[in-house]
Amino acid sequence: MLPVQFFNADVKQLLTYDVDTIQHAFENIAHQSQIEFNYPQGGCQQRAHIMSVMLAKKFNIQHGKVWLFAPITMHVHDARTLFVADKNQITPNNVVEWNYHVAPVVQVNDGNTTSVMVIDPSTNTNAPQLLADWFAGIGNSDASEYTFTLPFAYFFNGCLSSNGNLTALFDGSFFAYEDETRRDLILEKGLAVNDMAMKIYYNYLQPLIKATNQNEQQKLQDLKDIFGNATALDFLFARNISGFTLNTTQRYILTHYSDIINEARRIFYERLSYWTQVTNSLF
Repeated sequence: MLPVQFFNADVKQLLTYDVDTIQHAFENIAHQSQIEFNYPQGGCQQRAHIMSVMLAKKFNIQHGKVWLFAPITMHVHDARTLFVADKNQITPNNVVEWNYHVAPVVQVNDGNTTSVMVIDPSTNTNAPQLLADWFAGIGNSDASEYTFTLPFAYFFNGCLSSNGNLTALFDGSFFAYEDETRRDLILEKGLAVNDMAMKIYYNYLQPLIKATNQNEQQKLQDLKDIFGNATALDFLFARNISGFTLNTTQRYILTHYSDIINEARRIFYERLSYWTQVTNSLF
């Protein structure tokens, strides 16, 4: 059974494109854009938005976005998340969990039928996917809810609790990438964090995956907890504050891994500069 849907935009009103046109755009985005799709735990909204801008500005392709909301984002007492396998093996139980996921969608005609297809190289690096196939590849999607939006929707608004605190529950509305979000380079920081995480993974974590030495195993676990956790990386690098566990505090990481953290900061700021130049040219 497919998830319950509540429409914000009717994707059937989009222009329809042939398979070759969409595949060409997909391959350019997936393999030539420098967007990091091999770190799926980090910033799908940032990946989706930069892909959206590229589809519009580079390829002149009309499109929307599909947002998939896990039960944890829709219901107060339901803790179920979306999930996919972690091929990098740096998350708990080698599973990446999402409260939500988003990607661009297009209308494609293969000569016989017109279908909504999802452009999401983080879940399929080879080609766009039929909407039903995209759902099928994401755990708990059958218990989740989805909606389509126009491309402007960068992120969604959360509900306020009874005491006025912001919660992670979706309130049904979205906002654009503008004002404070744009001034503070939120999109660019998210893309830079993903780039940095994978460079550190290849340089330091991957060589330790099969470590048997106890010290190396402890180092691997610490680095997994730091660089396998997109929220911790956002705190440590994009916001420059401590993470939320004992081994992701500023003091802990600089005490034990200052050389790796300094390299990671250098990579982060290099990639932040790169993505700022890219978005300056596109927006």
